[in-house]
Amino acid sequence: MKKFGIYLAYPPTLDLRAEGLGRHLAEFLKEAKNCPTAKFVIACPSWTRKSLGDLLEGVGVSPDAFEIIGPKDQPMFLKLYQLYQDYKRRTRDQSRFLRLFRVLKRRCARDLTRAEGLLVTTRSSLLLAFLALLALPFVVIAVAAMAVSWFSALFVAAWPKLRVRLIRSRLFRQYSTLVTRVATKPQASSTTVRLYRLMEEAEASLLLEDINSRKDVSAWYSPTAFWPHFNRINAPRLTCVPDVVLSESPIGFSAVGGDRVLQTFGLVEATIEGGDHFVTYSEHIKYRTLVERYQVSPSAIDVVPHGANRLDNLIAVSGFPDNEASTEAFCVNRFQGALYKAIGTQQASNFDSGDVEFIFYASQFRPNKNVMTLLRAYDHLLKRRYIAHKLVLTGDPNSLPDIARFIRDRNLQNDVLCLHDLSAQELAACYRLADLAVNPSLSEGGCPFTLTEALSVGTPVVMARIAVTEEVVTDPELQDIMLFNPYDWEDMAARIEWALQNKEELLERQRALYEQLAKRSWSTVVNEYIAILDRLSSSTSSNEHSEMTDARPG
Repeated sequence: MKKFGIYLAYPPTLDLRAEGLGRHLAEFLKEAKNCPTAKFVIACPSWTRKSLGDLLEGVGVSPDAFEIIGPKDQPMFLKLYQLYQDYKRRTRDQSRFLRLFRVLKRRCARDLTRAEGLLVTTRSSLLLAFLALLALPFVVIAVAAMAVSWFSALFVAAWPKLRVRLIRSRLFRQYSTLVTRVATKPQASSTTVRLYRLMEEAEASLLLEDINSRKDVSAWYSPTAFWPHFNRINAPRLTCVPDVVLSESPIGFSAVGGDRVLQTFGLVEATIEGGDHFVTYSEHIKYRTLVERYQVSPSAIDVVPHGANRLDNLIAVSGFPDNEASTEAFCVNRFQGALYKAIGTQQASNFDSGDVEFIFYASQFRPNKNVMTLLRAYDHLLKRRYIAHKLVLTGDPNSLPDIARFIRDRNLQNDVLCLHDLSAQELAACYRLADLAVNPSLSEGGCPFTLTEALSVGTPVVMARIAVTEEVVTDPELQDIMLFNPYDWEDMAARIEWALQNKEELLERQRALYEQLAKRSWSTVVNEYIAILDRLSSSTSSNEHSEMTDARPG
């Protein structure tokens, strides 16, 4: 049995459960743990261990199922940053220390009042001495409080002049500007990005030491192309290039990421330029991105499409007289729990699934996800076509200010619900209860998960007409009824309206497609990756053997 490695170097604070690449990794690892022909070792930074454990537990896999190597203790810089973030989230009124202090202060005042009453009314000298001794700590505290008050008064009196001098100083202005940028928008701060890069570089060096010491690992696999350090592994390497969306929407990403986007794009290109063997999810990315843009030889690229992302097993209820009704009730319960995660609305209770029908789009909010065009189409359907459905999204509107502004300016707060950080069961429940799933994405590495996720729970879906989707949806008639132009909000709105009016017809046509796609399991995907890794490791071994043979004296 061969042993292969998986290389992860995601940045700090990233929640793998909320990422498409994380969901792909979860499905991969769920099947890989029981593979009879290969074992996998996972190498990751110290800060990824917890997120990886949460990801595995979310799909029912024990973190102990895989050997995890790499640094264990987080850098002090990251610990301090996390402490600062925790401090920002905790308001003064919510401080446990302050609440405890107030309680103790009230009790102290009450006890002191009682002691004063006994002091002035007692006629016993012994009790008087005892009360004086008992009151001594309170006297000390009172004197200390007076001293603190006196010094505070002096400081308050002098502070206006000190404040003016401090604000006028050039050093203060420079550092206040820096602190403000880091605190309000750290991803756009070149200083923060530079410090993070230095920290990641140091962590990667430690990680590579552990990796290169493992001679029992035949080949290594990186699930994305963000990490040039991967090319420093002294073993056969397979790099997955899901897509290069930064090149597809450079202006959109630069507006929300600042210097970070430019640096990330440079990392992707460096990883591709230094790589030897690649894998993609689609023929489109293989030829359009790797071959045409980066001049990679087609023979160095394998294509492994996604397996079917099924959600039905997460919510299916059995053992009841009416399993269908029980499953529906279970989903309603999960959806109602998810309402507490709503962002940007005070009316989440209005989205009770028993009374309100809704359209569903599961995605992070990024420029290539095309959320603004979807919102324009929905606003038209709601106010011009009088569609009564709500729109449920799964991103954080604050991550792209234009989205939050559009929802506010168009008075959509009670019609668009943004649920963030959903669990796998909550996500499945949303898909199940929705009348229609939609995916308007402009650019993806493979056919979006939306297709099989929605159909697996019996919900029809309409999607953007992009190359990777047309690779999977090949029937021209089915394409005409379920795909729309993602750059045209009117075409999108028309397709959504038709789908809502013809749900059963659309679902019936899509069931045949789903039955075909469901045959491709994630076990098949894992076996294809193993075959590629095995081929690379065997090829390298053969080449080394040939070089040794040629080097022998004749």
